[in-house]
Amino acid sequence: MMSVREGYKKTEVGVIPEDWEVARIGDYCDILDNKRIPLSSEVRANMQGSIPYYGANGVLDYIDEYIFDEELVLLAEDGGNFSDYKTRPIAYMIVGKSWVNNHAHILRAKNGQNHFLYYSLVHKNITAYINGGTRAKLNRGELIKIPLAKPPLPEQQKIAAILASVDNKIEVIDAQIAKTETLKKGLMQKLLSEGIGHMRAVKSDDNCLSSVGSEPEALCESTADGFKESEIGRIPKEWEVASLDSCTDLIKDGTHGSHKDVSNGIPLLSAKDIDNGKVLIPNDCRKVSFDDFNNIHKNYKIQNNDLLLTVVGTLGRIALVKNYYKNFTLQRSVAIIRSSRKIVPEYLYYTCESEYFQKQLKLRSNASAQAGVYLGELEKIKIPIPPIKEQKQIAKILSTTDDKLDTLRAKKEKYETLKKGLMQKLLTGEVRVKV
Repeated sequence: MMSVREGYKKTEVGVIPEDWEVARIGDYCDILDNKRIPLSSEVRANMQGSIPYYGANGVLDYIDEYIFDEELVLLAEDGGNFSDYKTRPIAYMIVGKSWVNNHAHILRAKNGQNHFLYYSLVHKNITAYINGGTRAKLNRGELIKIPLAKPPLPEQQKIAAILASVDNKIEVIDAQIAKTETLKKGLMQKLLSEGIGHMRAVKSDDNCLSSVGSEPEALCESTADGFKESEIGRIPKEWEVASLDSCTDLIKDGTHGSHKDVSNGIPLLSAKDIDNGKVLIPNDCRKVSFDDFNNIHKNYKIQNNDLLLTVVGTLGRIALVKNYYKNFTLQRSVAIIRSSRKIVPEYLYYTCESEYFQKQLKLRSNASAQAGVYLGELEKIKIPIPPIKEQKQIAKILSTTDDKLDTLRAKKEKYETLKKGLMQKLLTGEVRVKV
């Protein structure tokens, strides 16, 4: 039997300091569920306010009336992604005027420590308290039984303050990411339709052009007769329009075969493994045998600078293969597109990410429950083709914004990892805070 270190005790919530208590949510919180009022979509449609209307997973709408005007903690009762819900509660803080429907429990810490309550719920695994019927649900009767570790009040305040400071850092980074994504979207819209040397400078309050390393004078607009009308809209005279198949050397989807899973083999990736321009190879991904891998790729090999495009399910996620040192193969939900000499791979990447191309994908998708685009339809999509030199310039400007986004996302991930570690140590009392 494992011994408990001095100054700690074993409880139903694990090993905690001797001066901590175990409190049930029913004792620790006021539960305000009887004040919830659901609103139909028709009623909400007639409200055009700025007050958030909350459900199980966050804001559903904005309306012009409210029930609450205070700081509260919401915890999902049902709805949402329950594969996630069963490993951690869907809890979030709300402040100020709000309206809440009947899919979220409304909690208020009796001692005023709502932030500590929120972090405790985020950290807590409440799988055992969820009704696993046809519609997973956290009933009030089970909610009130959930035990939480309860430090003395000053320690609750200090723990919440430490974790809130990390959350504040994450919020700042999220705002920077959103701002950079908006900048990139504006640049893409201009550069991929008007190019360089044909367009007005994209303006921003923080001199966005210098922030992406572009010379403003290089992006000024020439006379209107520098453009022409084309089948995809107005483009510079020097540009061409071409179908995707006429400017690529390969358009191929992944394997359609049924392959036996093996524990030691080659990763078999799907659309979910293409995310934020990256190819993800999870440790627990499906794997196929070396023989199956060789059969799949007997007529072609994945190469660096191949573009991967999701064409089944979630359409339009893309990645450009870089540093292909670890073999992997793909399911049919992902297409492999290889640029010809007519098009720079990085330019093709941003073209496929553009709003125009993404719209074309959706227009050409089938109407089944799981959306998909046939390769024959994909090949027909027309795209703008600038001269090679201009393609490289456009790709360089846009890649600078992506580099900035990568840096910000890595920074956010670092803080999220820090927060997770702090929660584990602080909310269990493994590490005590000075008060």
